[in-house]
Amino acid sequence: MITALNIEDYSREGIAALLNLSRHNRIRARHMYCDTAAVKSLCYERYRGKVSWAAIDRFVGSQRRQVLCAETLELPPESGLKRFESPALSRRMCENAAVALLRSTNRRDIRVALVDSSGESAQLCESLSDFADPLYVVTDAADVYIAQAEYLLSEKGAALRVSRSSGCLRYADLIIAPERIQSDLDCSSDAVILSGELPDVRQNAHVIYEYFFELPKKYQDIKPPYLDDMYFASALYALAGARELGSELFTRCGDGSIIHTRMSLTETLTSRCEKKGQTHNDTHDQS
Repeated sequence: MITALNIEDYSREGIAALLNLSRHNRIRARHMYCDTAAVKSLCYERYRGKVSWAAIDRFVGSQRRQVLCAETLELPPESGLKRFESPALSRRMCENAAVALLRSTNRRDIRVALVDSSGESAQLCESLSDFADPLYVVTDAADVYIAQAEYLLSEKGAALRVSRSSGCLRYADLIIAPERIQSDLDCSSDAVILSGELPDVRQNAHVIYEYFFELPKKYQDIKPPYLDDMYFASALYALAGARELGSELFTRCGDGSIIHTRMSLTETLTSRCEKKGQTHNDTHDQS
């Protein structure tokens, strides 16, 4: 069961407060279902006095550490409630975006690097190796990726260059980092960086970490109106077994300020590669 919470404030001041004397704070609950997803939407109506977090807690029950709510709703520490957050779907969308972007550019001169300290994205290499040869990997889980390199070499002759050093990122055109970026990647300023989370450290290039797609209507029908579509989708994916959402491909993506479509992002990467190729040719002609 996914539990969502909203607080509607109808309290008034002065003479207008007299109108609420006959009204009491209350909680309205609504249950909605779709496939494996079960959603309990709670609405606390406040007419006077303070919000009773104890009353809300009784309705929330075992979901108190993963309550869905708008980002603007403050859950005080004493309430015992914690807002749900999960990067699982966003990380998956990052991986999908990388493969789709490489497929749409249809180029073989793109230098691609995967940054994955934990080794959780090793399965992505098989898809990436169809477009990048060699594929560069920066990781702390060298054993996982060395095994993956041996598999790809034996199965399709693909080359995987595994390193703990981020030196190879300096010349990368496309950098894929599904996990949160926690250090300076030392990359080119016009590199395209895809991540599954907002980086902890400001990078030399723009980092795309927001992904948007149209939430299927069956899930729109059970989404509480006070929740963002992608936030709700992340809960469906992580908590309600809606794993098919992990196959969605973004229609828009962004870095917190600039929004890209699939076409504009493809053009950005293609432009970088063409510029790099022109620079290489000019250097070769001069020599």
